[in-house]
Amino acid sequence: MGDILDLLLREDIEPFRGDKVDSQVSRENGEPNVWRGGLRPPPSLVEYIHDIRRHSLRRDFISKPERLVEPIPHTVAVGMKPKKRHEVEHLSHYVASLTEDVTATRGEKVSHIVDFGSGLNYLGRTLASAPYNKDIIAIERRQNNITSAKGKDIHAKLAKKTVTLRNKKEFKARLMGIDPDELDSNSGVSTPDGVAINQDEVATVIDVVEEPDANPGQASPNGKSILGCMHYVEHDIQDGYLEPIIRHIVEPSKDIPMSAVEDQDNTAIKSLKALNLMPTETALSPSSSQVMVVSLHSCGNLVHHGIRSLVMNPSVVAIAMIGCCYNLMTERLGPMTYKLPILRSLHPRLEKTSTAYDPHGFPMSQCMEQYTHDGGNGIRLNITARMMAVQAPYNWGPEDSEMFFTRHFYRALLQRILVDYEVIPVPGSVQDSASGLANTGDTPGTPLIVGSLRKSAFESFSAYTRAAISKLIHDPQHGESIRRKVAGISDDDLNEYVNKYKFAKKQLSIAWTLMAFSAGVAESIIVTDRWLFLREQKVVKHAWVEPVFEYAQSPRNLVVVGIKK
Repeated sequence: MGDILDLLLREDIEPFRGDKVDSQVSRENGEPNVWRGGLRPPPSLVEYIHDIRRHSLRRDFISKPERLVEPIPHTVAVGMKPKKRHEVEHLSHYVASLTEDVTATRGEKVSHIVDFGSGLNYLGRTLASAPYNKDIIAIERRQNNITSAKGKDIHAKLAKKTVTLRNKKEFKARLMGIDPDELDSNSGVSTPDGVAINQDEVATVIDVVEEPDANPGQASPNGKSILGCMHYVEHDIQDGYLEPIIRHIVEPSKDIPMSAVEDQDNTAIKSLKALNLMPTETALSPSSSQVMVVSLHSCGNLVHHGIRSLVMNPSVVAIAMIGCCYNLMTERLGPMTYKLPILRSLHPRLEKTSTAYDPHGFPMSQCMEQYTHDGGNGIRLNITARMMAVQAPYNWGPEDSEMFFTRHFYRALLQRILVDYEVIPVPGSVQDSASGLANTGDTPGTPLIVGSLRKSAFESFSAYTRAAISKLIHDPQHGESIRRKVAGISDDDLNEYVNKYKFAKKQLSIAWTLMAFSAGVAESIIVTDRWLFLREQKVVKHAWVEPVFEYAQSPRNLVVVGIKK
């Protein structure tokens, strides 16, 4: 498999193309048409590799001299793993430099940075700290993430710790349910449960509560702020309309309650949501702030909402979005795809969602929507293409590749056993599904979910099968059948399956490798679609895509940037 990976990802294939195949480069030890001790790759495969490479975006990160990043202080980097630290270091410096470029281009200073789906707010916290000192609006839908992020803000000196000083006399009187004046400092007092209160424990300090401050207000001798502000908004992002949220933070004196803001938002743009685009001139009560929206690995459609925010909000003047989890994107031009129809269960919910067209989904641009090809109009990516688009084959090494392929081989072999032992029915063929026979009585496949297993479960197929069965016997539909028919299978029988189908492991490995290699084009299509959408908007002046950190550290390294006129 190592040779195949090298051929797909690293080998110079030019000597194998066209008239060059008969040159001396294609000979080894005087033998023609030999490559690494075997036959030369067939011309059709060589051309396929060439086409995939040609249509994949370049991912090489070249650090520019003016973008030399500074290490994140330890107080700010708490909780970051090396991968996250690399991402935050480079992206925070990139965003800070971009705000200066936007200010120079537009002649208006960027007042706030909105972190779209902030999570634990590593990026926002770094931008709010020295040397960047930016004012951050962190939008996150999970309250537990916001609570944890605020705790990290205290450690980073961006917020003050809550300190509570109590009047012990009054506090303990409340515990006993008596009047504080009844506590006599010259006599012992007991609580209702009989526990005596020592008079030394009765303090008479006043109540003081020091609340956390979103902006500690630290200032340098010349009066300029040292640290930026941090504002958190608990909000489930459903589209790119942010104007009420921005006003809620920037102009609180003119604001209405957040619940009313959300009601106003839903009422005002209900008709525009169907089009998934609201022109700038229709925005309600814009604030006077100049905002940049950023995200670090926002999942699925969240990046679409962030990109559209540049068009939908007068206050948003620039965006810098890095996406991930393309499998969570929805589809705009056709019914939702999950897997081959023959492999889908006939659950009513899946039947309903399979006919849904999501206006927030892929593709965003009219160019992709109207593109004409042999299969019709519009570019579509099904669930398999989107799931594979998050693979990083250029980071695969010999050891992790072997483990990856072994896991998939074991799972496929387990499915073979479940079919052979009549735990689940034999699925119909893909050809039958394509011809419509799957709806005339053919049995769909049964994708039982094993879930995660301990690393020790992959030491052998027998260990994997035992671990998987221990979970599958709890399946509400097939658990009892698995317990009766498969739980007692012997190690000899399992080893016989391994020997019988070991040839298929190489086939499966090659298929997965080709899929992961080809999926680089799928990611390129997704990123290009987002760039094309920005280019199509009249309000956008500049739009581009570029890598912002090392692919080896973080494969989803392409940022989509847009700046408004």
